[in-house]
Amino acid sequence: MFSLLLLVLLPQVVIDTSRAVPLPPVVVTATRSTRALSEVPVPVQLVPAEAIRQSGTARLSDLLAEQPGLLLFEDHGTGLMIQGFEPDYTLLLLDGEPIIGRTAGTLDLDRFTVQGLDRIEVVRGPTSSLYGSEALAGVVNLIRRQPAAPLATQLHARMETHGTYQLGTTTELRRGRLGASLLFDHYRTEGYDLAPDVFGPTAPSLRDYTADVYLTWDLPRRSLLTLAIRHHQQRRQSAFALNGTPHDEAYRQTDWSLHPRLQQQLTPRLRLDAELYLTGYETRTRMTRQEDGLLYYADRFAQAYRKLELRLQQLLTDHQLLTFGGGAVQEALEGDRYAGRVTARSGFLLLQHEWAPRSWLEVVSGFRFDMHSDYASRFSPRLAVLVRPATSYRLRASIGSGFKAPDFRQRYLVFTNAVAGYSVLGVTRFREELARLQAEGQIAQLLIDPDRVATLRPESSVALNVGGEAAWLDGALTLSLNLFHNEVRDLIDTQPVAQKTNQAFVYSYFNLERIYTRGLEVALTARPQAALTLSLSYQYLETADRDVLDAIRAGRLFGRTASGRDYRLRRSDYGGLFGRSRHSGTIHLRWQAAPPGLTVALRGVWRSRYGYRDVDGNGVVNRADEYVPGYTLWHLTLGRKLGRYLELQGGAFNLLDLRRPALMPFQPGRRWFLTLTFHIQPRNPK
Repeated sequence: MFSLLLLVLLPQVVIDTSRAVPLPPVVVTATRSTRALSEVPVPVQLVPAEAIRQSGTARLSDLLAEQPGLLLFEDHGTGLMIQGFEPDYTLLLLDGEPIIGRTAGTLDLDRFTVQGLDRIEVVRGPTSSLYGSEALAGVVNLIRRQPAAPLATQLHARMETHGTYQLGTTTELRRGRLGASLLFDHYRTEGYDLAPDVFGPTAPSLRDYTADVYLTWDLPRRSLLTLAIRHHQQRRQSAFALNGTPHDEAYRQTDWSLHPRLQQQLTPRLRLDAELYLTGYETRTRMTRQEDGLLYYADRFAQAYRKLELRLQQLLTDHQLLTFGGGAVQEALEGDRYAGRVTARSGFLLLQHEWAPRSWLEVVSGFRFDMHSDYASRFSPRLAVLVRPATSYRLRASIGSGFKAPDFRQRYLVFTNAVAGYSVLGVTRFREELARLQAEGQIAQLLIDPDRVATLRPESSVALNVGGEAAWLDGALTLSLNLFHNEVRDLIDTQPVAQKTNQAFVYSYFNLERIYTRGLEVALTARPQAALTLSLSYQYLETADRDVLDAIRAGRLFGRTASGRDYRLRRSDYGGLFGRSRHSGTIHLRWQAAPPGLTVALRGVWRSRYGYRDVDGNGVVNRADEYVPGYTLWHLTLGRKLGRYLELQGGAFNLLDLRRPALMPFQPGRRWFLTLTFHIQPRNPK
C-alpha cells in the first residue's frame, strides 16, 4: 500500500508511455488519496475508459444504467439510486468537486456526455466524512482524461433512432511542462411520442452543447497547477394541452464551472493541495398558448456555489498517512419561487488517518465537522478496515455516518400553484407567508400548531458495509460480495399545515420519517482468455419505513381490495419504499479479437417489480396493481477498427424492444445507433 502512497505525495509528471509498466487500477474518491482498487477498505466500483468506449453510450444515464448495483430513478429527470436511496442522497462530483443543479432533488444524468472521461469511480455507503452533505448514499466521481499524448485529436459522429445525433471532438496536447485537453460536444434529439392520442410528445426535442477545457502546468520544485473550465447548455421544446387548449413550453438550462488547483510538494513527505471551485446553474421556463402566444407561465431559477479548500497530506511514517484540511463554502439562490436572493455559508474541517500496523491489516479512520449558517453543526465519522488473510483474498468492513442538509427548496421556497391553488412554504419563510395568507383571508383553518414548523435538522444515516473479494486462477476468476445496512433518521417530508378557503392546502416541511435499506451485492467476473470477459452481478435490496412497520404491528394500517373491501395489512403485504426493486442484476459479455480489431459487448439489465403508485390511498405499496412488473433490457454494441485512423461502432439499446408507455414512459423502445470515430495522431509531432 504505502509504496503507492509515496506516489500520492508526488505531483503528476509527464510519463514516457513507451516504457511504462502496467499498474493495477487506482482510485482516489474513497479516501482522497491514490490507492490501488483492490486495496480500498470500502466498497468501490470503477468504470474505466475502455468500458465506457465499448459500451457505445453517449449520455451518462445510459452508461450508469448498465453498472452493477446502480438503478435509475425517473423523477424530474433521470437520477441514480444506490443501495435503495433516492437520487437526493447520492453526491455527483466532477474531478472531486460537487455538481449543482437539482430539480426536486434529482440531478439529471442526461446533462452529461461520456466523452472526455478517463474513468468513473463509485463509492457505496455514506462518505460525508470526506465530502459532507448529499454523500449519504454514496459518491459518483466523474474524472476527466488528463493530457498525455504529444498531440492527438478525435472526431466522432453518431446517429441514433428518434432523430438523435451527436457531433464532437476531443484534442489533447502535451509540450514539455504544459498540457491541454479540449472537448466540444453537440447532442440533439427530436424526442419521441409513445401516446399519439395524447397531445404533446412523451419526451421533448432537445439541443445540448458542452465545451470543456483542461490545462496542466508542471511548475518547478515539484508543483502542479491545473485549471478546468466547463460550460454546458441545454434547450428543450415541448407542447402540452391545458383544458383542451394547446400550449408550447420552452426550457433553457445553463451551467458552468471553473476549477483551479495547485499541488505543492512542501517536503518529501508533505504535500499541500489548494483548490478554488466556482460553479453556477440557471434555468428558464416559458409556457405560452399556441394560438396567440399569450404567456401562461414563466419561471427563472439560478444557483451559485463557491468553495475554497486547503488540504495537507503528511506521510508520518512508512505506514501512516495523515490528511488534514478545511474550507469554506458560499451558496446563493434566486428565482421566481424564492421571493428574492437567499444565501448560505458553511465551513468544514476534515481529518483522516490511514494506518497499516501489519502487512495484512490496514485501518482508515476519519471525520468531518461541518458548520452551517442555516442548521446545526454536523459531525460525520467513519472507520474502515481492510484485512488480507492471503494474497488472493480481501476482507472489508466499514461503518460511517452520512448526512443530507436541508436544501434551499425546503428552507426558502414560496410557491402557489395557479391552477390547483395549493401552496408550499419553506420553513424559513413559513411564518411570514402564513401571516400574509391569513391577513388576506385565504386561510380557513389551521391543521397543526404553526410553532411546530421550526428549523429543520439534516437527514442523517449510520451505515455498515461488510464484504470482501477473492481471486483464483491468477485473477482469471474473481468474486466480490458486500452486505450493507443503512439506518436513516429525520427524513424530510411535506405535510399539510393549513387549509385554504378554496379547499386547497398549505404545505411545509418536517423531519418525520425513519427508514432503513439493507441488502446484498454480489459480482462474479471470469476471464477464460485474454480477449473474453464475462461479468455477472446480483443485488438483493430490502427497504422499509419504520413508522409504517409500527402501524402494521399495531393494526392501524389498512388496504383496500379492487372490490372495495378493507383489510388490515400484514407485514408480508408491505412492498417497501416506492421505486425499489427487491432483486436486480446485470450480465456483461465482452469479446475483443485483436487481429481484426473487432469488439463485441453484450449487456443485460434485470429488475424485479417495483412500486410506483398508491391505488387504495393508504400511502404504501401493498397491491399487485401498484407495481411496475419486472423486466430485462438487452444492449448490444459492435466495434471495428478500420485501419489506423477510423473506428466504426454500432448496435442497439433495448434490443428486444420492450415498451410500456403508461408504466415506463422513459423507455422509448429499441434504439439503433451508429458511430464513426476518426483518430488523428501524428507519428512524430513537432
